[in-house]
Amino acid sequence: MSAPVSDQELGEALLHSVQHGTFPQSESVSSAPVPAAALPRLRQTLEKARDDTKEEIRQISREAASDVDGWMTQARKLQADIKRSQETAKEIVQQAESGKEKTANVQDAATKVSFLHSEIAYNESLVQVVEQLQDISTLLEAAQDAAVHNHILHALERLEDADGAFKRLGPFENTRVVGLLKTRSGQLRSALVENVTETWHSLLLVNTAERKITLKDEIEREDGESGMKIDTLVEALTRLGLFDNFVVRLSHDFDSVIVQPRLAIGPDQVASALTIYGNDIQAAGQVSDMSVRATLEDIQSTAEYLSTRMPPDVAVPLSEKLVPVIANRLIANWLLPAIPLSTKGIPEFQETLSLVLGLVEFFDELGWSGQQRLTAWVDKSAEKWLARQKEAAIAQVQRIFPRRVQEKKTVERVETQVLSKGDAMLGGHEEHDEDWGADWGDEEAPAEEAANKAEKIQAEPVEEEDISAWGIDEDESQESQKEHEVPKAEAQGEEDAEDWGADWGDEEEQKQVLSQPTVQSSEPEPEPKANGQAAKSEKPPKDREMTLRETYTVTAIPDSIIDLILQAVTDVGTLTSPDLVGTAIAPASGGLYDIPSLLLAMYRATAATHYSRDIAANMLIYNDCTRLSDRLHAFIAERAEQDPSTDLPQHLKPSVRLKPRLEQDIKAIEGFGKRAYGREMESQRTIIRDHLDAAQGFASCTKMPFAAECDNAIAMTIDRISDVKNVWKPVLSHSALLQSLGSLVSTALAKFIADIEDMPDIAEDESKKLRGYCVSLSSLAALFITEDADGQQRDMTSVYTPNWFKFQYLSEILDSSLADIRYMWTDGELRLEMEVDEVLDLIRALFAESEYRRKAIADIRRVAGH
Repeated sequence: MSAPVSDQELGEALLHSVQHGTFPQSESVSSAPVPAAALPRLRQTLEKARDDTKEEIRQISREAASDVDGWMTQARKLQADIKRSQETAKEIVQQAESGKEKTANVQDAATKVSFLHSEIAYNESLVQVVEQLQDISTLLEAAQDAAVHNHILHALERLEDADGAFKRLGPFENTRVVGLLKTRSGQLRSALVENVTETWHSLLLVNTAERKITLKDEIEREDGESGMKIDTLVEALTRLGLFDNFVVRLSHDFDSVIVQPRLAIGPDQVASALTIYGNDIQAAGQVSDMSVRATLEDIQSTAEYLSTRMPPDVAVPLSEKLVPVIANRLIANWLLPAIPLSTKGIPEFQETLSLVLGLVEFFDELGWSGQQRLTAWVDKSAEKWLARQKEAAIAQVQRIFPRRVQEKKTVERVETQVLSKGDAMLGGHEEHDEDWGADWGDEEAPAEEAANKAEKIQAEPVEEEDISAWGIDEDESQESQKEHEVPKAEAQGEEDAEDWGADWGDEEEQKQVLSQPTVQSSEPEPEPKANGQAAKSEKPPKDREMTLRETYTVTAIPDSIIDLILQAVTDVGTLTSPDLVGTAIAPASGGLYDIPSLLLAMYRATAATHYSRDIAANMLIYNDCTRLSDRLHAFIAERAEQDPSTDLPQHLKPSVRLKPRLEQDIKAIEGFGKRAYGREMESQRTIIRDHLDAAQGFASCTKMPFAAECDNAIAMTIDRISDVKNVWKPVLSHSALLQSLGSLVSTALAKFIADIEDMPDIAEDESKKLRGYCVSLSSLAALFITEDADGQQRDMTSVYTPNWFKFQYLSEILDSSLADIRYMWTDGELRLEMEVDEVLDLIRALFAESEYRRKAIADIRRVAGH
């Protein structure tokens, strides 16, 4: 416990707190209790401190008493000074008040003087205004008198003087009397406007009903005096600010009454004839000569009529409004239709352009304006002619396509290729070439490597085989084709569907599968070696020249397009001939090379519409694109041979100017055909997959109603492929038909194989049922029976259907024992068609768990190297 705190310490702590506001630093003091007995002591301490403070204050007051007396004396003096200042301020205020009164009197007097001066000035200005008003009244009377005597210009001068006088009135311009004078002036002006308007209509008579206009130079008055002339009238209208409006109105009237009837061609293909007699010009009757020359002559006669019967002050402003209208109507109704569609009409059109320039020169001689449109049109006549050729070409395409798409014909495609012995095409014709066979047998690669390679090829998804199977890559050289390219091509994926569309367009792409074309060798077959062996160095493979022929169906559209392209090229030569090279159209010759690309683009844009009514629309599009590509290639080659001997300038030769464009167009056309073919193939594949999807993976294929669905799926798939063959057979070439059908059959087999391999368990009755489905699908092989050159039938199913052997092995597996399956894998070629996991999964699904199954699986794994 802390030591007790004395009353003295508590008192000092309390005193310090009151005097200085401090808190005790000692913890014992600050936390000590204050008993009641300590209160007297605390009070005594506080009273003592108070008394000490009072005493201290008294002492300080006594010491500072003398200073306080001095402060009080100074305060009394300051108070006296303030009082004197207040009295002085009052005096100043009184003096200021008396000054204001005097200033107000002075200001009042000045205001009165200023008012008197302003009154005097106003009276003087009023006198001047009255005099001006009198002058204005005199001017108006003079103007009225001049108007009465038909002195229009004099009256206008007086009115103009009056208007100037009105402006000089200043503030009096808005007074009542001035308003009356202005009203009178306005009435005089209105009377003059009415007078000159009536005179204008009297000098320029427009009879809309009779389509006649009469132009006079002067109006004769009834009193025999000379009337107003048109020159005076023009000046009067100009001063009145009405001339431009009257000229615009006259140009409209002249256009509607004279120009439009003559230059517009009615529904009956006739125009009104112009007649000029005296001061009259009239559009009446029908023109007998509908040539451009006659029209230009009538325009020139009309211009001559206006220039001789109107002063230049009227004719020139009128031409600014009228000539552009004439030019527009002339171009739209006469010059544009006069553009020839063939080069035969160019000389006559050149003469027409000369006549137009002659009309422009005539306008220039008259000092007219607005004919620049005609000059510009002549300068651009080559562009106009070229645009007309393009429009005509497009119109012709739109006209002939719907008709020509219905005209079908069979065309033959002939290719000559140089093939080596290693090519697949020669494989079928050199079965007895022992040397070649020896070369094949001397391969150093072991059999296992070949088997692995075949397995790798067959491992490609069978859905991926496609139309590119019968075409080798475009960039491969003809001389470098090897026999192993056949399975490579057959394993191409579906994503290359469009690439096959270029098969006929590329010389390398028919080598593997054209079994039907006639093949002619340019060299005799070599004699076979007696021993069946030959070193490669002793007898290298010889190249052979082979001619391939096939027919396919196209419409008349490709040949029609080629005819139009040939016509455009012919026109280029015609325009550069000596007869036409100097014409205004000759510079457009190079632009004609745009027409082929335009036609081909038009074909691509509208083909889907034109072919849509044909059941084999996409295949026809593909064939037509192939035909177009072939003919364009032939055209390029032909022009490359002919151009060196032609007289065309180097920059206009088709092999120089047109070839790069056509090569791009050929790529576009081939791509378009590929896409059409790809769409058709994908559509058929989708239908086939949908048919097989109805079987629901062939699960429960022996139980109703699933069995009926499975049977129906197989039957519909077979029927669909057969129907497609019937549709495509009249259109596609034989090899293309087989390739396309092979792709569809491959799709069906791939779907069927995948469904069977996905079945986890296959009962014996299901196995037999699935085997029956395999037999049914095998009937599709009849689609691929062909005859060779010797008339012997050959089954080409395996060539066009890459997964055919795999499907056949699947069929055998479904009907085989474990020993048979093991034998097919170890001693047969099953491992070339199926992966080991596929075979093992099928064994597990077909056979129950047993020692025999485990042993068979182990043997298969051992042979596979797993």
